[in-house]
Amino acid sequence: MLKTKLLPRLLAAAGLTLVAGLAQAQDWRPSDTVRLIVPSSPGGGHDTNARALSAVMEKYAGQTIVVENQPGGGGVVAYNQMAGAKPDGLTLGQVSTALVTDRYRLDNVKYGADSFRYVGEISADPNLLVVSAKGPYADMPLSQFLENAKANPETVLMGVSGNWGNQDYVRYALEKETGAKFRRIPVKGGRNILLGILGGDIGAGLLYPSEVKAQIDAGELKVLAHNGAGPVAGIDGVQSFADQGVNVGLSVWRVLALPKDTPDDVFNGWQEILRQTMEDPELRKGYEAVAVGYAYSDGTGAEAVVRKADEELGAISREAGIVKE
Repeated sequence: MLKTKLLPRLLAAAGLTLVAGLAQAQDWRPSDTVRLIVPSSPGGGHDTNARALSAVMEKYAGQTIVVENQPGGGGVVAYNQMAGAKPDGLTLGQVSTALVTDRYRLDNVKYGADSFRYVGEISADPNLLVVSAKGPYADMPLSQFLENAKANPETVLMGVSGNWGNQDYVRYALEKETGAKFRRIPVKGGRNILLGILGGDIGAGLLYPSEVKAQIDAGELKVLAHNGAGPVAGIDGVQSFADQGVNVGLSVWRVLALPKDTPDDVFNGWQEILRQTMEDPELRKGYEAVAVGYAYSDGTGAEAVVRKADEELGAISREAGIVKE
């Protein structure tokens, strides 16, 4: 009789313990200042995204989030720091296409799609094909601009950031799709591409909306097309490549990541913090104000984004002959 009476109490106690454990895992929050490592220079699209995100995310994390720009090596410095960070939830990383392309274009890269735990997707930005509003291509529609680059190979100077970053993959896809042939002009960062276009030293560039919104609003740049699937956040009246009969994708994604060995309670805690952040209307307003494209998925969805990019960009890397042996 005693055992019969005790059994429900023991089961109830065990249930309460389990529920308390789950609640504790879900309630995890960082205990100190958080570093958010960004593999780009200040002022670029990735940096703008990180600062807009962290401004809202601090409210749910309960701690200050410091954005650390680590642009060296096209991602190498930042990703190595992220991968080697203590898995205590106090170091986050914002990862993008270089995470999966660095190993194809650089020697001795030890990170890739398997190197992190992915908290969630935080944005998706198209590349805008822009030219100077006062330059030689200002009066050309996209079709004429491409025909000119096809008829006069390598006379159109196309600015790209570094050695085969996101812009180069889009440039390559555009050349393959249309037969146009640009002369690639590698410079350091989107800001310098923008300055080159405005100064007349570069003919065109494939830049993120947040990098060029002010110049578009001021009438200094003209947008010929973008490689996204819908309207561009914060910029009106821009047609996509697809709308103009040109099949070019490869818009940029950004994902929040943690070191590979991060414990489940910390990982789940950050997933909840990010969910609350991305559902906050203040975040959407902040993104629109700086022309960052809103996109959100949880850790499972974010990992799928990374895996798809790894396969897609790897195939292009091999096709273009840039794979390091």
